[in-house]
Amino acid sequence: MNDSRDLPKPTPATQHGLIRLEIGFWLLAAALGFVHAWADHHDLMNADAMSYIDIAEAYLRKDWPEAINTYWSPLYSWLIALGFRLLKPSPYWKFAVVHIVNFGIYLFALGCFCSLMRELVKRQRHEPRLATLPDWALISLGYSLFIWSSLFLITVHLESPDMLVAAFVYLATAILLRIRRQPSSWWTFMLLGIVLGFGFLAKSVMLLLTPVFLIAAVLCVGNLRRGLPRVVIAVALFIVVAGPFILAMSDQKGALTTGRSGRLNYLWAINGVSNTHWQGEEPRFGIPEHPTRKIFDNPPAFEFARPITGSYPLWYDPTYWYEGSVSHFDWRQQISVFIGGIKSYYELFQSRGLQFGLFVGLVALYTLGGRGRLIVYDLIDRWMLIVFACAGLGLYALVNVQGRYVASFIVLLWLALFSSVQMSRAPNTERFIRSIILVLAIPIVITTVSSSTREAGLTLRQLVRGEDPAAHEQWQVAEGLRERGIGLGYKVAFIGDSFRAFWANLLGARVTAEVRRDKVLDFWQADPQVRASLINAFAMADVEAVVAEKPPRGVDLTGWQKLRNTDYYVYVIER
Repeated sequence: MNDSRDLPKPTPATQHGLIRLEIGFWLLAAALGFVHAWADHHDLMNADAMSYIDIAEAYLRKDWPEAINTYWSPLYSWLIALGFRLLKPSPYWKFAVVHIVNFGIYLFALGCFCSLMRELVKRQRHEPRLATLPDWALISLGYSLFIWSSLFLITVHLESPDMLVAAFVYLATAILLRIRRQPSSWWTFMLLGIVLGFGFLAKSVMLLLTPVFLIAAVLCVGNLRRGLPRVVIAVALFIVVAGPFILAMSDQKGALTTGRSGRLNYLWAINGVSNTHWQGEEPRFGIPEHPTRKIFDNPPAFEFARPITGSYPLWYDPTYWYEGSVSHFDWRQQISVFIGGIKSYYELFQSRGLQFGLFVGLVALYTLGGRGRLIVYDLIDRWMLIVFACAGLGLYALVNVQGRYVASFIVLLWLALFSSVQMSRAPNTERFIRSIILVLAIPIVITTVSSSTREAGLTLRQLVRGEDPAAHEQWQVAEGLRERGIGLGYKVAFIGDSFRAFWANLLGARVTAEVRRDKVLDFWQADPQVRASLINAFAMADVEAVVAEKPPRGVDLTGWQKLRNTDYYVYVIER
């Protein structure tokens, strides 16, 4: 069924006004996105960042066995690799290029959201007896939600593929709205399959959401006989896009696999198995086939140089260290995690008070609309957005709820609820709707802009005054180590949070041993003889230097050398 039957075309003046409004939001989104991406451009915020960068560099070296990874999805690393290839950064600028890539992904997400908003505006029904949200109101509310969620839930500066996932969710939803409007087109189904395939390459969780999109596509056609062949084409193109990487992962593991991040995250989040240095403490969860090697008991220290490469082998390919693990469905723990997920959603709902304001405004619109039970039918007309939103929110509630994971689904839900509003026409109806939308959208924009003043100030200061190398701490650490003869390919032990030992990537060294993170203080509080014994254990594990992060004040640092003007120290092991 073609849903464009009753939609009047806007007048040229109205159309030009909507275009100007949209362009204004684009410029605002781009400006805020840039300052958020660039403000801390020499810092990495995410512990996963180093793994994505290492994998990107493996692709650039054409080191395919090391580049193929069953835990980290490839698309984000491919884009980082493209940025490195085009800009060829020195170690000083390497992390800044990652932030430029993030900004580019954000602009791509903005374009995908633009497609969604245009399709959603076309879906608005304008009936003589009913008042709906005017196009300008839906655009204002939609873009305000996109900017807020992208900057403060997903966050532009965070080195993760979650912005990519949001982009493909928006684009796939826009395509489905197009299919509902023009169900006879084969091209839209082909495009849907390609987009879902790239969504899988962005993050494997999209594989679980792909059937939801495909079933919705059949329902949009309204005829199984006509819809099924088109969905088959979409599935075929999904396989064309995602299949080669699935085959590469399967070849590496010797068995068919679409990735193992889901199983590991279930093992960590539901079964409660440690995500570092698993030694098979509880036999019911399996016995590790190749655990990290314990080289010291108290404080516990481990070595993990072989066979995994990367700046931090323990996190470069977690699936290797967890081979032999067995996850179990535990309904009690699953219910506990699900309840925790609901609590996390409530905390997100309360965050900054913006969503609570949206809820109050929505209730006011529904209440004063006087539609009664007809509200249910109004919501059914937006079933697609509601189903996608609930599918994504429900999926993450079962394992791990974080704002960056669910931001796009929160936006879809609010868009579905507000675009379904219909009210009986009265003399003051349109004025009432305008007042409500302005009261909702303006605070979101003001809050978003005012909360970005730090990032704007830092970006402006850097652009006007130029770079301050002293502020790039990780580069300072890497250069300090290089000055002491530690360089490319060196094996280093770390006493600190190795997940954030980003200096190792800038240096080209490898963190191959560590004191367990929760026992770092025990190392500094131990007797000098114990510390000396542990350093000797590191030496026996072929470590060439020990780096320490922020030793407590007052501890004996004999033999340790401060690395430039940082809180890092190095103990060079003499051979």
